[in-house]
Amino acid sequence: MTNAKKGLFDDMLDVMEGGPKLRKWYGQDSSVGAPGEERVGDGGVSAVAEPTPDEDEELRAWDKKPRKGTLVTGADTALGEAIIMQLIVAKQPVVALGISADVAAARYGPYVTAVEDPGDVANAIRRGCRAVICCGDAGSIPNAVVSDGKVKHAVLVGSAAGNGGLLGGIFGGDDGKRADPSREAAFRGCATVAPVTIVRPAKIKSGMGGKPLVFAQNTGGSVGSNEVSLEDAAEVCVRCLGAPPKPGTVLEFDFANGPGAGGQKRDWRGLFNGLSAN
Repeated sequence: MTNAKKGLFDDMLDVMEGGPKLRKWYGQDSSVGAPGEERVGDGGVSAVAEPTPDEDEELRAWDKKPRKGTLVTGADTALGEAIIMQLIVAKQPVVALGISADVAAARYGPYVTAVEDPGDVANAIRRGCRAVICCGDAGSIPNAVVSDGKVKHAVLVGSAAGNGGLLGGIFGGDDGKRADPSREAAFRGCATVAPVTIVRPAKIKSGMGGKPLVFAQNTGGSVGSNEVSLEDAAEVCVRCLGAPPKPGTVLEFDFANGPGAGGQKRDWRGLFNGLSAN
């Protein structure tokens, strides 16, 4: 019997099976990155600024390549860093928005393209990004996704913990900033050109991952009183890339760590298959 062709979700399951693997740094292994994709320029770490004529030519060259990467916004936050690490382990090319090339090189080695200017979203997306994970300010990202027209999936990381808005942003830390409802409203508009997932972790705490997970779609306190480890939160956000909703729809869900011992194999397909988009 011929095996069915494997998709992104299957590839990520193969790479990341057995639980989170970010408890150690994998080092400068040149195999990390897009399979078969050569690094260019300064080893894959470069800043994106207003394009000069040469840079514009480079962007046009990027436009001719298949898109394989993921743009991560809020790269200067703890969750943004954890998401980038998960993508590196999954051998997915990463463009990080909001950090300098020097910072990216120090934290991640030659595996991340750095975009220091948060306003340079359009050119950042053109550098091979087929998906976006936003865990920072929405800013011009939704408009850039719509204008680009080639992004295949937009993932917004919200929050099921605390209140959003102005006070949440001031007193609620990163959880409160992500709970701002205006971010979700902006990203829902992207569904006209790209499927959108709005994923809301419970209160994020530091610590190892690998514990059981609970997905819920009855928002309004369903998991808001619970917690989730930073490592598990980052892995769920990356797993969303392998389970996009249908074009023109928005998938929304909350999640938290559930009861039980850690270290058990997770049924990712079962978790995502239990959700419905609208």
